[in-house]
Amino acid sequence: MAVYPSDKIRNVVLCGHSGCGKTTLAETMLFEAKAIARRGNVGEGNTQSDYAPLEQQRGHSLFASVLHCSWKDTKINILDTPGLDDFSGEVVAALKVADTALMLLNAKSGVEVGTELVWEHIEK
Repeated sequence: MAVYPSDKIRNVVLCGHSGCGKTTLAETMLFEAKAIARRGNVGEGNTQSDYAPLEQQRGHSLFASVLHCSWKDTKINILDTPGLDDFSGEVVAALKVADTALMLLNAKSGVEVGTELVWEHIEK
């Protein structure tokens, strides 16, 4: 793996309510950057970030996961966070090291309770 100077490293946190597509977006980012050859699927339990057996069994993230890829001349660390409010501590910890946060919304459901809770953490 290449060595990157600190000004060429970005930490991006994926936030949002449970089931809004954070893990799917992370998989797509890795695939498009050619870090993985095949996109995983949450329903099939074969995503890069939901690696723990309990996450695979339940079908959603329980822990923040750090993934990485290279895009152009920059290393991007992707922090995929859980959406359930029971695990908001994982979101808070990820936001502490983030350069930016991407808030994902479910297009069908819009702003949900988890969205509002995470937004409060992002504002802090």
